[in-house]
Amino acid sequence: MKQKLLLATLKTPPRRSKTWRSVRWLMKGMPVHVLAILLYCLGTQRLHSQESVNPSSSVKSYPEKVPFDINAEPLRIAFISYANPQQVVRDTETVVDYLRPFVGAPIQSTVTLDYGSSIESMRGGKTDLAFVDPLAFMMAHEQIGAEPLLLEIYSYGKAAYHSSIWVHKDSGIERLEDLKGKTIAFADQVDMSGHLLPREIFVQKGLLPGNRFDGEFFQQVYFAGGDEQAIRSVLNRFVTAAGVSQYALLLLRPEERDKVKVIATSIESPSHLLMARKGFDSEIKQRVKRALLALNPSTPNDKVVLSKLYGVQGFAETKLSDFAEVARVAARYGFVKDPQRFANREND
Repeated sequence: MKQKLLLATLKTPPRRSKTWRSVRWLMKGMPVHVLAILLYCLGTQRLHSQESVNPSSSVKSYPEKVPFDINAEPLRIAFISYANPQQVVRDTETVVDYLRPFVGAPIQSTVTLDYGSSIESMRGGKTDLAFVDPLAFMMAHEQIGAEPLLLEIYSYGKAAYHSSIWVHKDSGIERLEDLKGKTIAFADQVDMSGHLLPREIFVQKGLLPGNRFDGEFFQQVYFAGGDEQAIRSVLNRFVTAAGVSQYALLLLRPEERDKVKVIATSIESPSHLLMARKGFDSEIKQRVKRALLALNPSTPNDKVVLSKLYGVQGFAETKLSDFAEVARVAARYGFVKDPQRFANREND
């Protein structure tokens, strides 16, 4: 009987089966790992936050504050739940308080457990802005015309990330080719950093086909349900390799981190981002954009707001063509239908 990874979720949504949801998993009697507790211990920051390095940041001007109109149409923002939903709700209150003087209208915030809910809410005109990952944005752009507004800047100063192939340090695995006939764990099939990007590493090497999910290179491919589950399956020797985000290492305890290593990295992807509903009021959109761009991690008050925005170090402007390369990857597997629309700079 083939070995299987068994995932048990706590109110697990159909889409966001990554490390930002509260999940647990069982495998051959291994202990239960509750991701929400781990993330809370890491300071309720999102996986890609690192406190050791701060990007250089120039002084930026805040938009002009405007009188508050209680009768104005509310601005509706969807936040993704990365840990305890109640904690995220409390965090959004700080963000709303910061934005309200620049918007001049009521702000309604909602916390969703998965990206699909954010897309559907935006499709129904119930959400104006939403925080999503690159794959969810590209799907939303094709389906409902969503626009990229701002990219998150991570603590090493870039609005981008990559995925890695992780193995145990004493596994004897040094090259991708050494994984032939071995086992690998990804996070989720519908996942940019936890499947498509790491899989593309093997595609570019000619080790896996570039147009379908199956292949004969590995003995077995597992989808563990999240970055932590996947990288822990390497640590605990249930699988030989894991293909997940570069930040998966942060989900291991400090004393565990030197037991795994990276043997290959993927292309870079634009970071997680804030997207806007097609046809959303351009004036308010620009006010929100300027207010978020003005946040400076070296300013105490701004640092507090950023800590509630997934612990990022700021925001950067973006355009559709920034997603051209990852759109081609997503198109291989049918998640993006027309990658050329992202490559066409006339659409920016």
